[in-house]
Amino acid sequence: MNDTELRAALVEQLAGAGVLRSERWRRAFERVPRHVFVPRVFLDRDADGWFVPLDGDRPECREEWLRTVYSDDTLFTQLDGDEQAWKTALAERRVTGVPTSSSSQPALMAGMLEALDIEGGRRVLEIGTGTGYNAALMCEALGDEHVVSVDIDPALVDSAKERLASLGYRPTLAVVDGGDGFADGAPYDRIIATCSLPAVPPAWVAQTHRDGRILVNLHRPLGGGALVLLTATDAEHASGRFLPDYGGFMPTRTYATPAALDLYEGVDHADGTTRPTHVTFDALDGPFGMFAALRVPAQRLGIVPDDGPEQGWLLGTDGSWAYQTVTEEGVSVVRQSGPIDLWALLENAHAEWDQLGRPPRQAFGLTVGPEGHSLWLDSPDSGHVWDLGDIAACGDW
Repeated sequence: MNDTELRAALVEQLAGAGVLRSERWRRAFERVPRHVFVPRVFLDRDADGWFVPLDGDRPECREEWLRTVYSDDTLFTQLDGDEQAWKTALAERRVTGVPTSSSSQPALMAGMLEALDIEGGRRVLEIGTGTGYNAALMCEALGDEHVVSVDIDPALVDSAKERLASLGYRPTLAVVDGGDGFADGAPYDRIIATCSLPAVPPAWVAQTHRDGRILVNLHRPLGGGALVLLTATDAEHASGRFLPDYGGFMPTRTYATPAALDLYEGVDHADGTTRPTHVTFDALDGPFGMFAALRVPAQRLGIVPDDGPEQGWLLGTDGSWAYQTVTEEGVSVVRQSGPIDLWALLENAHAEWDQLGRPPRQAFGLTVGPEGHSLWLDSPDSGHVWDLGDIAACGDW
């Protein structure tokens, strides 16, 4: 199949899944060639943590590359924030590194664009230009003059600008810290973030029209994929619900957290006490995951030892750790150590979520302003409100 056929197949897949619903966005996905923006990919298919290069310029790789590009997958396009990783990967046929840019999963992007409910003539600010693919989709659907996209990485912006121009798209692009928004183009009707932050920056709210919308993934060390769609009520406040689907992005480089594996390697595994637990690690993969991530300040890591059963770890930056496993007798136990009993926090959060009736993620909402970030269930004035005071600040209100 050629790129046109593969693109059409992807569009049918997205439409069939119900994430691509409107004619405006279907047409954009049909017309914008993703492969132009993803000429190369780091494949994380190596079980030992190595990335394998897939170069679209090599004839012997072209078929696999096109099929990869038009899959409904997130594709890693940069490691460690520079070109050296790609050069090493080509020379050695594999490389290790930390992903610092990607082309987001098409289904996730389609769902977010649909959720923003963008009409013609609306101005949009994208935080996180990356490859430029999402900016191209918005240019196709809304017109270049209505699209502004920013990124902190000059090399990414330069590459995206060149690729966009090759297809006739000329949105406003800028190299800035996304947490500051882009005042030169404000105010905006919509802000969409294709990166994650620990809090909603005040600049975004200030740069959004009243009744404008902001869509962002709240970055939490535990994950959770918390995508929240806020409506600006004034220059300082915004409020809205979390979307029903999981949506996770790389954190901005300004607010990146330590890697879970680094935290794991830095603790004394021989220390600690063991006790039974009724909350298992896989509970984080279900409906409870988002609520847990917003309530428990820990990283997660799955480990499979050579001489024992799988371990599900929680790790804190203060040296606290806990892992859940199953004994030979089939008993679920947790071993923990450090200043904070992380597993007790998880158990308490699970008990609270259970008492609330196990609500889905879209039952929760968020209100942000100078007073802080408040998580709520059902409505902002309900009896169930939590102050997310442990969220790191993103600028001064």
